[in-house]
Amino acid sequence: MRDTLICTVGTSLFSNIKFAKDHEVIQQAFQGKNWQQLALLLLEKPNNDRLCGAEINSITSICNGNYLSSRYRLLFLVSETEDGKNTGEVLKLYYKNSRNSLKFDDVDVQVLEGLRDDKVKDFKQKGLKNLVRYISSEVKKFSPQKIAINATGGYKAQISFAGMVGQALEIPVYYLFEKFSEVIELPPQPIALDLAFWLNNYQFFEQMEANSMMPKSEVAAAVQNPYLQSLVDEEIVDGASWVSLSAMGELFHQRSRLQFAKQETTIMSLIPQDDTPPSQKKINLRDDHGKDVLKAFGDKICRSPYVKSVINSLPFNPKQIQPILGAYDNGIVEFVLTWTDRGLGLCIQTTGRNLAETNSIALHLEQEFGQRT
Repeated sequence: MRDTLICTVGTSLFSNIKFAKDHEVIQQAFQGKNWQQLALLLLEKPNNDRLCGAEINSITSICNGNYLSSRYRLLFLVSETEDGKNTGEVLKLYYKNSRNSLKFDDVDVQVLEGLRDDKVKDFKQKGLKNLVRYISSEVKKFSPQKIAINATGGYKAQISFAGMVGQALEIPVYYLFEKFSEVIELPPQPIALDLAFWLNNYQFFEQMEANSMMPKSEVAAAVQNPYLQSLVDEEIVDGASWVSLSAMGELFHQRSRLQFAKQETTIMSLIPQDDTPPSQKKINLRDDHGKDVLKAFGDKICRSPYVKSVINSLPFNPKQIQPILGAYDNGIVEFVLTWTDRGLGLCIQTTGRNLAETNSIALHLEQEFGQRT
């Protein structure tokens, strides 16, 4: 049931109005920045009128083509510019108005930090990455089956990347060419995916996602891999090298995560299980603060057939964001209870026989036990 439309946004609406000399009242509302009045005036025009801009024209075609099962959510992704933000506000008012025959129940505007044409570095390292992250977060919260992308508006690079994001995350992507009367669905593009590579480097991707940027010296061993080098950006800050996931690296990470979720049952079936009854699995803990909490959690996580024992407590990690602190090729997983103030944690022996298997188990445990219940 596809009921959510994510739209990239450009400024064709404002550009059209600036040159529409025969629409004096509309120009007055625009020049006075009376966005409420401007939205009402646009509602008086046919929604396929060129004056209304690429976003309204393409949304009209998508709705009329029955590509959505219902008009529940409409999300506008706008640039970090004054025109971008103002265009988003007009579109939001336009589609929330009860007079609009294509009104959506919920309309929102998301400003993508770094998406601007006056700072090339920010556009590349922040803007496109935030585009990937926002769409990916929507997929995580809902599902690819509920979302469609309208990649008609915005910068050319933004449109192209939005199309790539949608296809990587298995979301239909629509585009309205300037001289066409109907949107087309963009054909799939081949995007390489090496799930084994991602699993072997899962901790690196998690670290980079959690920290945004890291000193190259802390991840030097990982980024020596030529494949990983192609997925990171590097810059010099105060004389030191820092690295971050590139927009393509972010997309690779999010697509791999989606593919793992789809193939998890098959992947986990190939990993050996421990048939020891949970009550007989050894749990060793330091005699320290939070021991009672860790014991209760240890009893719980030992129910997993992929957990052999709890080796010990971890030092406190109060700043840890992700439950998985570490995973190693000997099957050990370091698991932090991120909902505890002190960042209590356990060192767990799993059935993993190599790094890919241990990371698979870590992902599985994070999904099953990573939130307070």
